[in-house]
Amino acid sequence: QIEVSDKDMKDTYGNRRARYETPERRHLEQIVFPNIDEAKAAADKLAQGTTFEALAAERGLKETNIDLGTVAKSAVVDQDVANAAFALKSGEVSAPVQGRFGIAIVKVDSIEAGKIKPFEEVAPEIKRDIQHDRAKNEMVNVQEKVEDERLGGATLADAARKFGLKPLTIEAIDRNGKDAKGNPVPGLPQNVDVLNAAFSADVHG
Repeated sequence: QIEVSDKDMKDTYGNRRARYETPERRHLEQIVFPNIDEAKAAADKLAQGTTFEALAAERGLKETNIDLGTVAKSAVVDQDVANAAFALKSGEVSAPVQGRFGIAIVKVDSIEAGKIKPFEEVAPEIKRDIQHDRAKNEMVNVQEKVEDERLGGATLADAARKFGLKPLTIEAIDRNGKDAKGNPVPGLPQNVDVLNAAFSADVHG
């Protein structure tokens, strides 16, 4: 029964954008050098036509040694390397980058574009979440009002009726949810252990 406007849903969509977004990912390869001179010499070889793979082989590195996998920018441990790699086009190789673990040259093998789920696809989920949150708040508000009425001397049933709630009176029930004749009592709330709460409470508690 809780109405949710399109504006509320679109505002929530904007605030949750990261939840619905799949970031851009890149397949990266990296060679790390112990000093800037070796890195510059390697960069010169690459500029003269040596392939990245041939350069790695010259240094005794296998593909498994240089392959960083297909990763999002946030997954690259070295932020400086990440910034350099995600500024390149597919197939390009970076200049030497001073990283945390040495001086690196990184290559972008391929790029997977980022995606975001459109509003229309996630609107039903957003609406349910907003309704759920508002329902919880409303329940808390009503509970507080009912408790105020009870503190003022009203019965639980009278307080419930005042706020448009329909009280359910159960003449007899045991811990298993059965009446005096051993039949299941209908109308009990689902997924809420009201019986344990009731049998743990004092009379009129």
